[in-house]
Amino acid sequence: MHKRRSTRRTVSAVLAGGLALTMAAACGSGAASSSDAAQTTADQRNPQQLAEVAAREGEVVWYTTFADADVAPIIASFNKIYPKVKVNALRLSADKIPPRVITEQRGGKYNADVVSGDSPQIAQLLQAGALQPYKPVDAAPLPAGLSLPDGYQGVVYAVTTVLSWNPQVLSQKGLTAPKSWEDLTKPQWRGQFSIDPGAVNWYDSMITAMGHDKALALLKGLGDNAPVFVESHTQSLTNVQAGEPLAAATAYGYKASSLKKKTPNTLDFVNGTPLPASLNLIDVVKNSPHPNAARLFDDWMVSKAGQQEIVDVTNHTSVRPDVTNDTNVWDEVKWPAAWGHPNLSQADYNNELAEMKSALKAP
Repeated sequence: MHKRRSTRRTVSAVLAGGLALTMAAACGSGAASSSDAAQTTADQRNPQQLAEVAAREGEVVWYTTFADADVAPIIASFNKIYPKVKVNALRLSADKIPPRVITEQRGGKYNADVVSGDSPQIAQLLQAGALQPYKPVDAAPLPAGLSLPDGYQGVVYAVTTVLSWNPQVLSQKGLTAPKSWEDLTKPQWRGQFSIDPGAVNWYDSMITAMGHDKALALLKGLGDNAPVFVESHTQSLTNVQAGEPLAAATAYGYKASSLKKKTPNTLDFVNGTPLPASLNLIDVVKNSPHPNAARLFDDWMVSKAGQQEIVDVTNHTSVRPDVTNDTNVWDEVKWPAAWGHPNLSQADYNNELAEMKSALKAP
């Protein structure tokens, strides 16, 4: 019997567009300078004071998984309100953020002020002691049934995983659009779809929805049907638009919906029921060299204003009830969420990743 849940505990690139990340000048502070800065930390209950002290610090260093094209507009929206705080963003894939931050800190360097990324990777940083607690002043409650340690509950967005395909090529080949992941295990789909063998957030959600044994059996069925392996969810959809392959098993809903609006003849998608979902989180890094700017940026990112900007710019889904989302992506009445665990232990993450690669026959 699978034991992965027993190990869980509640507490368990450079920016394009002219905003260069200069690590030596912008964020080369060590622990000593971070400590000095922390002594002048403003009272977060006084937003004006926090903004003033953050402006004196002058900058914030943000490690993020946001797509390159989305980073600059998000920063521009923040700077409309806080023009004196320069945001130096470093865009990294989700799996690169934990080793980057942990390696820097072990070497006595505290470069990042704030990190945002998929919950499994942020959990790794939390469990490694690389973060510090902070409660944003206007954070929304976590979705029902989810829990995170106090002070580490900042949600940037929810991401859903959907099935996507090219309707034009599908029609040419006489195939029927898939309605579930099980459909992709059928012989007619052999070699016709892609999958990300590192999509632990999706697999973890499927375990929530189906139970471990059924989820693993599904993976094995998909692996037996010669999937094409991909690492980028965005690239997987670009491939679908080109019809090579003609379907993607692990596409992100927000991106699929955006592309469908632009190219409805070459891209369509379906939400599963229940709908695999996971959180993207934001936290302040331990010994942040710009602690007030980090808190100010964190506050804005999870606020109603910041969340609506993120949704409008990226089409990501906010968990705030007072923000308007894309109803083709997010409607909890139509598609109840099957949430992946937001604080997955390192042992469980490694186990699920290994299971995925083995079941899918991925290298």
